[in-house]
Amino acid sequence: MSTRNNSDRLGASNSGSDATGAVVSNQQQQTPMQFVAPTELVDLPSKGKFYPESHPLHNKETLEIRHMTARDEDILVNKSYIQKGIVLDKLLESVIIDKNITVSSLLGGDKSAVLVATRITGYGSEYETKVACPSCGDVNDFSFDLIESCAITTPEISGLEYEQTNNGTFLISAPKTKASVEIKPSTGYDEESIAKTNKMRQKNGLPELGLTDVMMSYMVSVNGNSDRSHINSYVESMPAMDARFVRSSYAKLMPSVDLAQQFTCYSCSYEQEMEVPFTSDFFWPK
Repeated sequence: MSTRNNSDRLGASNSGSDATGAVVSNQQQQTPMQFVAPTELVDLPSKGKFYPESHPLHNKETLEIRHMTARDEDILVNKSYIQKGIVLDKLLESVIIDKNITVSSLLGGDKSAVLVATRITGYGSEYETKVACPSCGDVNDFSFDLIESCAITTPEISGLEYEQTNNGTFLISAPKTKASVEIKPSTGYDEESIAKTNKMRQKNGLPELGLTDVMMSYMVSVNGNSDRSHINSYVESMPAMDARFVRSSYAKLMPSVDLAQQFTCYSCSYEQEMEVPFTSDFFWPK
């Protein structure tokens, strides 16, 4: 994440002849100074490689965002947005400079990178929250450094055979059935679909979607057949070995943001690398 040079975007020029100097000075006193919020360039984990040619971020390695302002805090406390579960999307919609980019079309890893960058511009890189120790269970007050913790992860290709297509997808071969499985990076649309389905299932007293259902959301084709009924039929009968392989391959191949920092428990001195938790403190620091 890099800061743009915004020094020339603040204030107004002082020009005018001696004859009109008094008039200009009087106008400056009456006209409020026009401030423009600075911007940042956020490095995208995908480097734009997995967006279609029609997408504004196709082959773009960065995305420009505006620093959070007081008006953006109004979005964070909007009860309607919170109830609908769209408050963070509305925040990103506000800070992204290019309005041709829809938040729902962002890849998951890119969206996480933009969220972290937005939080840093608004409240700084120090993130104080409570963490339960995995060993003794005691709750610790812990401070994460988001700049130190945040690292972009690129596809981990060592030991994994795959083929990348021109459509930004990956072809992998399931070890037991030998089926050719095509997978794609998940977008905001996929996340919204899963969230809506889970909300509907909750209303009807049903459990949330399982790992298998989530896996089907990022599977594009099986043996070249992209028909959803064909994919669903394969997944319903696929061996557990193949299912685990597909899930682990997805985690390795998809560009994302790694948010991990060394945690040490104050009570028992247990140490472990821990993922930064996205709790309510993240955008609502105390």
